[in-house]
Amino acid sequence: MKTVFFNKGFENTYKEKLRVAVLVSKAAFQFIQGVKPSDYKVPEEVKDAGFEICGDELGSIVEGHDVKKLKYHGRVNGIAEKLSTSTTEGISNDTDLLNKRQQIYGINKFIESQAKSFWVFVWEALQDMTLMILGVCALVSLIVGIATEGWPKGAHDGLGIVASILLVVFVTATSDYRQSLQFKDLDKEKKKISIQVTRNGYRQKMSIYELLPGDIVHLAIGDQVPADGLFLSGFSLLIDESSLTGESEPVVVNTENPFLLSGTKVQDGSCKMLITTVGMRTQWGKLMATLSEGGDDETPLQVKLNGVATIIGKIGLFFAVITFAVLMNGLVSLKLQQESFWSWNGDDAL
Repeated sequence: MKTVFFNKGFENTYKEKLRVAVLVSKAAFQFIQGVKPSDYKVPEEVKDAGFEICGDELGSIVEGHDVKKLKYHGRVNGIAEKLSTSTTEGISNDTDLLNKRQQIYGINKFIESQAKSFWVFVWEALQDMTLMILGVCALVSLIVGIATEGWPKGAHDGLGIVASILLVVFVTATSDYRQSLQFKDLDKEKKKISIQVTRNGYRQKMSIYELLPGDIVHLAIGDQVPADGLFLSGFSLLIDESSLTGESEPVVVNTENPFLLSGTKVQDGSCKMLITTVGMRTQWGKLMATLSEGGDDETPLQVKLNGVATIIGKIGLFFAVITFAVLMNGLVSLKLQQESFWSWNGDDAL
């Protein structure tokens, strides 16, 4: 029950971060909207490739829900023309044209964080406070043992502690490393999503990673919106944006509000959409990049366990200091009784 509670708490924290990032992003776009649409100029490389609108402009229209810019560019049909696509036939399958489109607008993939190596997990396992205290104890035990009993007899206790530390570290690191590999495999399986796309006049099943701006995608109940885009036609379309904004109420999408965002889901109805932005240029891609910059946050369960381990370590250290103080008091008392307090040698130190 506690694990479920902590996991829910972590999920709520993650959703709150996502919601704040969305609000900040929308505020930024509202500020950018102060620039007049008529000020927009098509970059030369985009013109040379045969298009009349760049990826950043498309992103600002959809992500910012900018109706003014959408009207300026001729609404959805105008955007389709500037993307050199047809709202009925889709884009061409010509390899050269697809490569040009990919070079200008990018691919529908997100930058993933680099996988940790096994030794990184070993280093993280060594950061445990209890193991650090045991390491200090092992060092002291080795020094005192070798000094009093010689090598190798005096090193038995110290080496035993070292062996225990290494065993705990490698078992923990191996377990965490195997779990990371399993999660990576599960994540790959989860991302194998296919969707119905009209390309070159034919409706076909295609991986979401092959989508490009200008593609015509067909969505039905339960489908995830694979990239940012615009509503073309459909029936009673309701979009669940809770995964993106945290809002539980579904959003009605139609010709008046044609904006569709990557990562959201179709709750009801069906539609045909025009893909405008893919990959890291989508709102979902930008949010993932923003959240990944903050590093890996610990779950509430990990925080709680680390707190317990720290308390145990402090208690152990406290009793170690008390034990040392008692033994030192006994030695000082003995020296006073023998009237040799001012006479110390190596044996006394040991």
